[in-house]
Amino acid sequence: MNETTLTARHNARNARMAEFEGSIMPQQFSDPAEEHRAVRSAAGLFDVSHLGRIEISGAGADNLLQGLFSRNVEQLPHGMAAYGVFCTESGGILDAVLLARLPAQKNSTGFLLTTSAPATAKVLTWLEGHAGSDAVIRDRTTELCQLALQGPHAEAVLEAVSGARHKKIRRRHIKEMAIGGIPVLVSRTGYTGEPGYELFVPADRAPGLWDSLLTAGSGFGLLPCGMTCRDILRIEAGYLRFGIDIDETRSPVEAGLMKVVDLSKEFIGKAAIIRRRDEGARETLVGFELFDKGIPRPGGTIFSESREIGAVTSGNHSYSRRKDVGFGYVVTRYALAGQEIEVEVKDREIAAKVIEMPFYRKK
Repeated sequence: MNETTLTARHNARNARMAEFEGSIMPQQFSDPAEEHRAVRSAAGLFDVSHLGRIEISGAGADNLLQGLFSRNVEQLPHGMAAYGVFCTESGGILDAVLLARLPAQKNSTGFLLTTSAPATAKVLTWLEGHAGSDAVIRDRTTELCQLALQGPHAEAVLEAVSGARHKKIRRRHIKEMAIGGIPVLVSRTGYTGEPGYELFVPADRAPGLWDSLLTAGSGFGLLPCGMTCRDILRIEAGYLRFGIDIDETRSPVEAGLMKVVDLSKEFIGKAAIIRRRDEGARETLVGFELFDKGIPRPGGTIFSESREIGAVTSGNHSYSRRKDVGFGYVVTRYALAGQEIEVEVKDREIAAKVIEMPFYRKK
């Protein structure tokens, strides 16, 4: 079981630690409701070093990624990131990833790829299997730690810890900064539905940066947050989790991810995706809200008038909506917003309805 270089810091705060996607991660530092409230109203700091980090460089990096990634890499400027997918020949989702073209002043032909933890080894093999001799693939997962600073006060915390005013980083942009003398790649991205940043820092410097952020953020309501809170936030924001909501058996068509697929370019899986789109997906991923209390669990059956129409993939209590919510795949004709359904929770069938995602939008 993997640990991050921040595990000692988490233990010192008496965080509840448990396995999460192959690593021992903090599930919670305090009440998840308090952590959730901090992110929505102030700021939260997450250790997300369980994710994969792969650097792709060399003269052939652009061509390699252009042929694999669902977005148009040629149109991705330096210092900009894009969310997209890698697909198999049959159109299944190999992984959902964040691809950043590094700032021009450093490694102008380089990219930094953030992968989901369960798919990192698979994506690394996939890249290496398609790379020519002019593309260099480097697994930097253990060399770099990744922190997520999220919430409406994230900007103020970052400014406080950097010790000087800095030009605000626009959404999806990435730049190099020195924070407390530590070289950090700062990306204006996140997984919570709030404004915020993801920070890529050398692993041996991560504990110092973690401490500095918590100290500087204490006056802004910043709390360290765990995976339980993060999962609630991402469900509210409508973000899908690889291995739970999407995998190689699902294509972007039924997963509702066609917005991150550019069909004007060639990439592996494109032909299969077009066929599935034109044929029409038999099942579609939907969001739903329960009328009574009950946390939907992956694999729970979804019914309509006692007829089985699908299955739950994710579920949790939404503190923002004060309702229990979830995702699941249902037969497409039942996927319209307002459709009344029943969701299996333990030994009960709880009435629910399909609603548009995301469940939470920043006002």
